[in-house]
Amino acid sequence: MSREHEEPQTRHRKNFLLGTVLVTIGVLFLAEKMRVSDLADYWYIMPALMGCFGLIEMLSSRQPQNIANGCCTVILAFWVYASVENLWGWTFATSWPVVLIAVGIKSIVAGLLSTRQ
Repeated sequence: MSREHEEPQTRHRKNFLLGTVLVTIGVLFLAEKMRVSDLADYWYIMPALMGCFGLIEMLSSRQPQNIANGCCTVILAFWVYASVENLWGWTFATSWPVVLIAVGIKSIVAGLLSTRQ
C-alpha cells in the first residue's frame, strides 16, 4: 500500500513519531556538542527505543507491511542489544547475518499476513 493510500490517522501518527525521534536524536547530539552529556551513555538506550518503536508499529497497524516492519525492527533491536552487550560473544562484525534473518522474517510475515486479507 502506498503512502497516498494510508489512513490519515496512521500517516499523522507516523509523522508525529518520526518527528519525535528526530527531535530526540537532535537534542542528544546537541547536548554532546555542548559537552552537557556523552552520547556513549545513550548507546545502551537505543535498542530499547528501537524495540518500543517496533512494538508500536506492530500493534498499531492493520497493514501487513507495517506489522512486518515492526517485527523486523524488534529483531534488529535485539541484535543491537546483544552486540553492544556482547551476549553469546556477539559483536556487530560476528553477528551481522542476523540482519539478513530479520529481513527474511519481515518478508515472510508480510507474505503470510497479506494472504489473509
